[in-house]
Amino acid sequence: MLDQSGIAHFAERHLMPDMIRVSRDAGEDVLDPATGDLVPGAVVTVYADKAGLYAHQERIRTKGAGLNGAWVEEVLAGYRLLLPLDAPELREDDSVLVVEARDGQAVGRKYRVTAQGEVSSFPVLRTVWLEEHNRKPVTG
Repeated sequence: MLDQSGIAHFAERHLMPDMIRVSRDAGEDVLDPATGDLVPGAVVTVYADKAGLYAHQERIRTKGAGLNGAWVEEVLAGYRLLLPLDAPELREDDSVLVVEARDGQAVGRKYRVTAQGEVSSFPVLRTVWLEEHNRKPVTG
């Protein structure tokens, strides 16, 4: 019989070499009494620990518009984020910042969670789908 916890520990050790920070808007805009302006509400860090970031490309083929109706192929870049089982559930539109990574070019990149995490009858890790938000480097 497979040892679920052993597989989970293996996945964390070998598939999650990066450090990320996941943040979420905590609520509605608030009124700044000094200026009278609405300002964004607080941002809450919901996870700051290890993860694995993996590229995933999806090819979509559709029939194009026009006289000849030629097929058009589009490649959508996406990313899979692997998290330990004990990580909190991420929500759509959460923001993911890569803080440390084996691939130095990944550090400072921001991603947006595009769908709730996948679930499984034999869970050994969490998988969340992302799209890249920007490529600004981490400062400080």
